Amino acid sequence: MDIITIIKQANPDLVIFCATTLIALLSWLLKSLIENPIADSKATFQKYTDKRIEILTELKARLNFIAYFPSEEDSKDYKNQIQEILLKDGRAGYLNKEMYGSILKISIEPKTDEYLLLATITKIDEDLYLQISKIQDEIIFYRKFSNYNPLRRLIGFVILTLQYIVSLSFAIGILYLVIYCLINTTLIGNIIVVVMSLIIIYLINKWFKRQ
Repeated sequence: MDIITIIKQANPDLVIFCATTLIALLSWLLKSLIENPIADSKATFQKYTDKRIEILTELKARLNFIAYFPSEEDSKDYKNQIQEILLKDGRAGYLNKEMYGSILKISIEPKTDEYLLLATITKIDEDLYLQISKIQDEIIFYRKFSNYNPLRRLIGFVILTLQYIVSLSFAIGILYLVIYCLINTTLIGNIIVVVMSLIIIYLINKWFKRQ
């Protein structure tokens, strides 16, 4: 007796109860194993990013003052402030090894190394740009798909759902095409298919960012 026959002969209420329980169990597993860890990781990432932006901004302000007032007497107070920032509440742990070493060297040495100073400010600017760009992407996403107007919120939800469906459809289609070509075409054909697939994925991603 196979499973299908058993299901057909079983009590319908029991089958519905078992199916509902199974769906609830799968939903709980999905939430526990995927959704909650992702949410926790996102919260940790946001907390770390906010703190790091705050520290880098404070350090950059002092370094800029040192760049404008490079003499030993004029920059002494700003260097002391940098040392206080690095020693306070474990803030040095939010900096990578290279940046921490450069900032510490600038704050300790009486004579300012202008080349190192400008290079460090540039690295901080690059770091801040990457992190602030990520925050701006989140803000843009929120503005597009969250609105106090229920109708606009519904439209945003529909657009977001369609984007996921299109992305999933393209991903499945490209995966099928790649597997098919790997089995049935030559090496050159495989390379062409892989390159074209990457280009298509890049163009789709670029198009979604403009929406």
